[in-house]
Amino acid sequence: MRRLLLVLVALCLLTWGTALYLLVMPKAHSTASLPTEMVLPTVTPSHTPTRTPTTTSSPTTTSTPTFTRTATPTATFTPTPTATLATRVVEINAIMPGVFVPPTLTPFPMGMILLPAPPNPAEPLPDATNQPPPYEGWYSFESDNPNVMYSTPWESRLNNFASRGEYHRSESVQSYIHFSFEGEGLRIRYVAARNMGIFQVVVDGTVIDTVDAYAPELTFPGTRVYFVGRGTHTLELRSAQQRNPQSEGYVLALDAVQIFRGTTNTLIIPPPARTDTPTPPPKPAVGIELVAAPPTMQPTITPNPPALVTISVVIAYDENSNRSVDPAEGVAGISVRVVEVGTNRVVSQAFTDSSGFAQMAVLTSAQTRVVVPYFSKVWDVRRSSRGGNVSFTLLLTPGNQPGLIP
Repeated sequence: MRRLLLVLVALCLLTWGTALYLLVMPKAHSTASLPTEMVLPTVTPSHTPTRTPTTTSSPTTTSTPTFTRTATPTATFTPTPTATLATRVVEINAIMPGVFVPPTLTPFPMGMILLPAPPNPAEPLPDATNQPPPYEGWYSFESDNPNVMYSTPWESRLNNFASRGEYHRSESVQSYIHFSFEGEGLRIRYVAARNMGIFQVVVDGTVIDTVDAYAPELTFPGTRVYFVGRGTHTLELRSAQQRNPQSEGYVLALDAVQIFRGTTNTLIIPPPARTDTPTPPPKPAVGIELVAAPPTMQPTITPNPPALVTISVVIAYDENSNRSVDPAEGVAGISVRVVEVGTNRVVSQAFTDSSGFAQMAVLTSAQTRVVVPYFSKVWDVRRSSRGGNVSFTLLLTPGNQPGLIP
């Protein structure tokens, strides 16, 4: 019985609590459905308690507010382009007329030979047809060399005075010769006669010389030595379609093409071309009165500037006693030195080649001399502010054969 009373009290409290909750809660929550029917248990008259099934409220669906996530605007930061600093570089070239800056000497490696131009060849030259490249020094490419290309078939002729005894000729003014080579110096050995015309020497598409091949007698001269620069070049010999008034024809004939290629310790530096700029005459001053004369300048001693001197030496034995150097008379392997007078400091040194020829380039302002120690021969080199070329020849008696010279 006590338990039943406790249940009834609990149910009453639950009922009053629910009513109070509905009165206090806002209208927004009034839509919630609550149990509408409650059946209380009945008490039977007998003192024996009986179990009576109680009706329970079935759950009803309550609307629960749901929160939907809405897109929140997000502030994005876009960097604005910043200004960059621009620097303007101004290049100014100042030209000062009448002001000359002298060149300064550039140090070269030890043993470097400086030449103002390719040296003159001393014939006979080695035949390039019989030796494989690379070539150093002077070499002769004969008219029958495979690299010498003729535009039309040229006529071959034999002559004892020609280089290697043969040359090629053509009577057509449309004929030409094409030849590719690698070197720094060039010289053409051609044929001069009464029926020869005028031809042009073309290197890399530029006419560098025009040669008149007329001569009253048959000769085999050579052109001057052309400096064409280091690298690969193309040579073309073609008729100028002109002739000397005394010539009988327009024949063009080639004897040989001579090429100079420097060694690794040889450097050719041609002298700068001098251009004379006319100076306007000074105008007489008007209305100027000389109050006092300027002080008199006392002369001072100015040392001579260094000059480039090219020294050539030929050593040969005079086998036929004709007092001149003939082919096959050169002495090879002889030391030739250039020393300074007073200090005996060796400025340059070279050895003669197979033709007995040696060449040295000396850049100095002191007095120098050429010494051949083996034969105790000394030559003084004349000093000049402009430099230049100096040649010396040493002829030996026939008794000093090359076999006796170590």
